[in-house]
Amino acid sequence: MAKIKTFSLHHYVEEAMHKAEYYKDENGVVVVKVPGAQGFFAEGDSFDEARDNLREVIEGNILLALQVGLEIPRLEGVAIEEKDVQISSSQT
Repeated sequence: MAKIKTFSLHHYVEEAMHKAEYYKDENGVVVVKVPGAQGFFAEGDSFDEARDNLREVIEGNILLALQVGLEIPRLEGVAIEEKDVQISSSQT
């Protein structure tokens, strides 16, 4: 038996982007982070650049978490289900 996670990556990323908070630091760099989601932060010279960088960070962090078995940060409004599946020896 193996555990798999099922969820919509697109919906997850969109919800994270919707929750993102932006501000400018003392050097004028736009910083963006998703509250409560460790590692979901980025920066850029403009709002658009920071937003695009954040999208890449979120997608990359989720894919890395899935590859190495790390926990995916829970976001309100996004259901992540875990299911047990049987893996036959021909699939390994």
